[in-house]
Amino acid sequence: MSDGRKQPGNTRKSRKRVRSAIVLLTVIAACLVTVLTILPSREEGGGPGPVRFGESGPAQFSQPERVEQDAPQRPAPGVDPAAVVGSGRQERPSPRVRVAVVIDDVGYSLEELQVFLDFPAPVSLSVLPNLPYSREAARRIVEAGKELLLHLPMEAVNGNDPGPGVIRTTHSEEEIRSLLDSNFSQVPRAVGMNNHMGSRATADERVMNVVMEYLQLKRHVFLDSRTTTETLGAATARTYAVPYLERDIFLDNEPQIEEIEKALASGIEVARKKGYAILIGHVRNPQIVDVLGRSLSELKRSGVELVSLSALLKEMGEDS
Repeated sequence: MSDGRKQPGNTRKSRKRVRSAIVLLTVIAACLVTVLTILPSREEGGGPGPVRFGESGPAQFSQPERVEQDAPQRPAPGVDPAAVVGSGRQERPSPRVRVAVVIDDVGYSLEELQVFLDFPAPVSLSVLPNLPYSREAARRIVEAGKELLLHLPMEAVNGNDPGPGVIRTTHSEEEIRSLLDSNFSQVPRAVGMNNHMGSRATADERVMNVVMEYLQLKRHVFLDSRTTTETLGAATARTYAVPYLERDIFLDNEPQIEEIEKALASGIEVARKKGYAILIGHVRNPQIVDVLGRSLSELKRSGVELVSLSALLKEMGEDS
């Protein structure tokens, strides 16, 4: 009988525990629902969230550009593989090769001059003084946009006559200055001078000091034709800070076309070694124009540029 009296109390306790468990499970479920609801909203608007490469977002989280530094690249047809650097997308610039052509002995004939004035690339033209067409030739050279020089007659060792206006080692300093004034007055737009003959005079220190002092005052260039290995052109130009250049090759010591072609090739070889070359020819040999004209396209393709003396000096100054 005692067991039957205790049963209702046990039943009540069991029901109470079940209700408590149900309440606890309900609370836990509500908490889980709340957490699952809040987290997505925080990822979308409450902060930066995880960085996903390739998606839009703040710049500091964007995917960095890929850099292929060592990937082999096949050069385009005609491109020297040695010129390909880095990623293969940039070519190494070729060194510039510059050639200046100077044409001497202008002033005897305007007809001879014209073929050089018509030449489509830069050439410098050097005019002898006191000739029938010296002044007119100088005017036409400037008008054609070519560079003008005075071809200054100077005393030679072998006794050859350089022509009117010659500077001799027996002249006084005043006589030399007077001759320079007279000769330059006939080529008023000249950028400077180069010597005509002059194997004796250019080796004379006194004469060259006077000439360089004059050129310094006039801000003229001196191009040494180098008619003697004893020339003092470079040394005296340095003393007076005169812009100085010297001839590398004579184009027409032998005026035949084949020989001019060989001389031009030699000049280009010199230019490739030191970056530039100065070639001197003579107006009486129009074959020079023929050779240069036929070579222009090939020179350009091979990286050789014809320039004036002034342009060459300017670039040399910028490179130094």
